[in-house]
Amino acid sequence: MRRILKRIVSPILIPIVRWYLRKERKFVYNGITTHIFPGVFHPGFFHSTKFILRYLAGKDLAGKSFLELGCGSGLVSIVAARAGSHVTSSDLSLRALENTKHNAKLNNVFLKIVYSDLFDGIDKTQFDWIVINPPYYARKPESEQDLASNNFENFEYFRKLFASLNAYTHPASQVIMVLTKGADVNTIEGIAKEYTFELELLKENPVFFDEMDFLFRIKNNQA
Repeated sequence: MRRILKRIVSPILIPIVRWYLRKERKFVYNGITTHIFPGVFHPGFFHSTKFILRYLAGKDLAGKSFLELGCGSGLVSIVAARAGSHVTSSDLSLRALENTKHNAKLNNVFLKIVYSDLFDGIDKTQFDWIVINPPYYARKPESEQDLASNNFENFEYFRKLFASLNAYTHPASQVIMVLTKGADVNTIEGIAKEYTFELELLKENPVFFDEMDFLFRIKNNQA
């Protein structure tokens, strides 16, 4: 029944959301006001960002080095900076970086904002925290906006991620990644194992219809 309802409702909701997001919109989370630029991942319409933030809410981030890979609007980075972290925010989308810079200024926090394809543009640092809200789907991105959801046909994003991750972590690093039921989680777990990493399931978050988000800790089995 849920799948039938999803097929009926999705063709109606998706155009409405796209129409709404064609303009800059304000989004407030726990007293933090952000502006979401057109074409940038909106944390209010997708559950993954709030899922991450709920997990971080119980963590001591003060004085920690914190990297958000794929910062989008910068909301996670701003929350971490307010909690006392030294934050690096990276993205491959120039529009997202512009949006993060705008929101950091709006909230009077300092973020080190870096244009980077995963770790390519990031100085070699062993971060205490790395938070990843990756592109889930094995499809070729057709535009800059697609970079938030599509990671090329052969999971190149995840192969590059796990090939580079060791150099940016230490044994006590907390590396957190959110995935959705619609992603090929089994394939991503298999790629992680090729590079000696394991995905440890921390939490599940049911969303609309039969969808589900999963929060993983990435563990290095050789650490």
